[in-house]
Amino acid sequence: MAEIRLPQLGRAIECRDGENLYEVLARENLIEGPCGGRGVCGKCRVVLDGRETLSCECAARGACEVLLPEFAGVGDIVSDGYMKAFAADKKEGFGFAVDIGTTTVVASLYDLSSGRELASVSCLNSQKSCGQDVISRIRCAGEEEGGLKRLGEKITADLNALFTQLLARCGVKAEEICGTVVAGNTTMIHLLAGRDPSSLAAAPYRPAFTGSLLLDGNALGLCVPAPVDCLPAIASYVGGDITAGVTACGITEDGPLTLFIDIGTNGEIVLAGGGEMYCCSCAAGPALEGMNISCGMRAAAGAIEEVSIKNGAFSIRTIKDGVPRGICGSGLLSAIASMLAEGVISPNGRFAAHPMVSAAEGGKRVVLDPEHGIYLTQKDIRQVQLAKGAILSGILTLLEASGRSEEEIEKVIVAGQFGAHLTTEALTGCGFLPKSLKEKIVYAGNTSKSGAAVCLLSAENRARCDRLAEGAKYIELSLKEGYEDLFVKCLRF
Repeated sequence: MAEIRLPQLGRAIECRDGENLYEVLARENLIEGPCGGRGVCGKCRVVLDGRETLSCECAARGACEVLLPEFAGVGDIVSDGYMKAFAADKKEGFGFAVDIGTTTVVASLYDLSSGRELASVSCLNSQKSCGQDVISRIRCAGEEEGGLKRLGEKITADLNALFTQLLARCGVKAEEICGTVVAGNTTMIHLLAGRDPSSLAAAPYRPAFTGSLLLDGNALGLCVPAPVDCLPAIASYVGGDITAGVTACGITEDGPLTLFIDIGTNGEIVLAGGGEMYCCSCAAGPALEGMNISCGMRAAAGAIEEVSIKNGAFSIRTIKDGVPRGICGSGLLSAIASMLAEGVISPNGRFAAHPMVSAAEGGKRVVLDPEHGIYLTQKDIRQVQLAKGAILSGILTLLEASGRSEEEIEKVIVAGQFGAHLTTEALTGCGFLPKSLKEKIVYAGNTSKSGAAVCLLSAENRARCDRLAEGAKYIELSLKEGYEDLFVKCLRF
């Protein structure tokens, strides 16, 4: 056996001698690695017995001492989302509405006789130890021995922890639960169901199953035996979290022209109106969640969330006014929008010849907070450019397919964990959304969970969700003629 001493926490962890250090620390939710421990991202750096190293490249042996990086932890997970007015079905018992996100998991307990939410709890998705994005997890499930089983066990453990908290808090027994409705992206539902998601990562990118999926709680290993209803996906990368969100917001093909965007590691976009509904998915990348960024971190206390430039100097604001520890996605967009307006960054994304730009080993950088060593590099700006190009080109592609113009859009709904932290100035200032849409943007929060709740409480809306999944027209951007040229054009800020 090996013993890992953690003086910062005043505790020690026992593990098998020779076990990978990153895997041990990630299992305890003490460290993150967006690449899943493959030695690529550099985010799992620790000090092992006085030597700085990547934990994924080390083994725990004997008695060792580990100093951890300052870790963001859970932060403020967005649990609530917009929910349209509707008539709930009245029936006895209780039910869970669940959002399984790539980064976070949210569960709420509802009284089915009244339609009232009794409590809501959340946690980080434990699968993050296998990679921050869905591609890393698909690779883990398909290529690593026991990977699929391990990923399934992690999400089941998360759900059991959340369900146990909710039952205890509300004084409800497990046998009183009539059902659970789950909304999640296609990969998350595959992993929950124990289905190999490998086909999602290779052409022609087809899921192992389509439509709704009804699972047995006992068979999944859940502490609640009730059936688990997984909401249907539209395509491999437009999942049940999006059909849930569209349902929650009351978006229909026959309503006003509405743009629905869920911005995260993947950006899912829906354009509805004029009798049709189009959708697409784009790889926004983990940069918008603070990953793959030199000083990036998740949105939590101490993360820079807003940046402005006053009298030639940066002014920053952190979440909960904490000591600056890094920069999250909203801060990243805010910083870039400010630097674009000030001429620090050119429209092509390159640092300009400006006093705020300094030379450093490895290239140019802009220091946001010299006291705490927080900065942005040219590579960081490029990461945001790629995300911006993906999302904007997706929007323009849907408009082209519908034969409509951006001026005709009546409402833009921004949903999701990341979207809740964005400002309209950051979104339009960086060019993620056309400036003409600035006054039309509204924020809807966690519509994946609220959509799961709508479907839990209303059979009519549950059926509507199925019809939506079947009728929406999905556009595969990678196969569209001329898309690469459009994407390149959309890279400009």
